[in-house]
Amino acid sequence: MKYLKLHSKTAAITYKNSLCSLSTLVVSLLSLLSVLIPLLLVTLLSPYSGVVENRVLYEQPQCRFQYKYLLIGEGNVGELVTCSTFSYLNGVSHNLQKCSQIKYIEMDTNYDMIQDKAKIQLKVDTDGDFHLHHFYILLFFDASLKKKCHLQPPAVLVQHVEIPSRARASSIIILNSKLTLIQNDEFICPFYGRKAKTRFRKEILATNASNLDLFDIKFIYSKIKNNPGYFSLETMEEYYERTYESGISIDINIDIPQLSVRYHLSVWERLGQFWLYFASFFGISFLVVNKLKDFLFSRHYLRSWEIIPWKKMY
Repeated sequence: MKYLKLHSKTAAITYKNSLCSLSTLVVSLLSLLSVLIPLLLVTLLSPYSGVVENRVLYEQPQCRFQYKYLLIGEGNVGELVTCSTFSYLNGVSHNLQKCSQIKYIEMDTNYDMIQDKAKIQLKVDTDGDFHLHHFYILLFFDASLKKKCHLQPPAVLVQHVEIPSRARASSIIILNSKLTLIQNDEFICPFYGRKAKTRFRKEILATNASNLDLFDIKFIYSKIKNNPGYFSLETMEEYYERTYESGISIDINIDIPQLSVRYHLSVWERLGQFWLYFASFFGISFLVVNKLKDFLFSRHYLRSWEIIPWKKMY
């Protein structure tokens, strides 16, 4: 008959000594080192082991156009062009209004219920001898991040365009851009025990603004940058096409990709990361210290009473 090994049990040898003995002191120090060494390793290797204070998540923001815009351009002999949805500016610069109504088209190319692309269309009238040399256009969006917590960084998208001389009278300007996120600080989300959350200056330019200084591009841009983070436009390609129709048509194509967002980790998230790496190092340290104690006691480098579960034959 063939027998199979079903179970085995290791016989334990016990070593004993008094509380105030040298052996007890050495064992206590080794046990303490088995905890301190992993703690030291995790602390020293934290920039490389993943125990960090921030984390980068990738998220596609949800964007919605507010149908608010501001265009300020300069033509020949310093003549200004202003087009906007702000009633005060329109009233002050009534004779400078040379733009058609703005058109906005949004697209969801992958049908995931999140806007992937947007298109802005606007036409500037250049009848007569007027030639547009350059312009700033500000597009006001609502953009939110929801992967970790609900955040709404400012989304006033600014573009500056210098028009070549050949295209200043009548042309189609096509700007292919993509949405980017500029962060000055990590975003903070609330967690258990702390309700702090990153706050933004949302009101960059109020709809009922009634001071011309508030419409200064540099002033607006300084308010945008004075935030922990904000959305911006990065121009990828510019095209200028001559047309026989008077006026300059502006087409802005905006790509809305997944963006990298840097978040500050809560104390609980950092504790979870720390425990994961500490447990890995502690397992190895505990095994090495146990082997060292086996060696010291079995070779009688440490004096102790040896209790074995069998009778010696001598």
